[in-house]
Amino acid sequence: MASLPVLDSIELSREFFVSLGAPGLLAVAFLEFFLLPVPPDLVLVPLTVVRPELGPLYAALATAGSVSAGVIGYTIGRKGGRPVLESRFSGARIERTEAYVEKYGFTVLTFGAFAPIPEGYELLSVAAGVSDLRLRSYLLASILGRGGRYLLEALLVVVVGNAARSLTEVELYTVIGVVSLLAVCGYLLRRRWLPASWLGSR
Repeated sequence: MASLPVLDSIELSREFFVSLGAPGLLAVAFLEFFLLPVPPDLVLVPLTVVRPELGPLYAALATAGSVSAGVIGYTIGRKGGRPVLESRFSGARIERTEAYVEKYGFTVLTFGAFAPIPEGYELLSVAAGVSDLRLRSYLLASILGRGGRYLLEALLVVVVGNAARSLTEVELYTVIGVVSLLAVCGYLLRRRWLPASWLGSR
């Protein structure tokens, strides 16, 4: 069966960015925020397979590119307000996201930055700006979420070695999704596992 033209285009774009090495990874991580159909994960993996000792550096570059773009989205949301959200995302998603950001703020942004949810980090970044989440909190959550995801992928490649070349996008995102789910479950059940004194007064 012939590949769809869109898939062919994505594959060619991925190969182009991989051929550029570290600068290509930085570029694709930044541009993905603005709907470039090439996830930085698919550039990070093959680069790390070739140079596993540079895995942490590649993870840091992917994080820097992605978070830098996120700050632009955050700034646009802060200056443009809710009309910016309404111009790009559906009403139902906006309402749910605003409610989560208002209630959980830092926590939901961290998990959202980590999880492989289509347009999830983009939506949360703009919503964080609209909701006037502190920039310091936004940056820390973004670095923890995005950085944790890309570092996990780099470490996964180091562990499995050349076998990582055959990892599909679905398989890679499944691993990240499972880790995200476990992290969310751990957060929700933390009050059962940790002493009350560790959790503070809240």
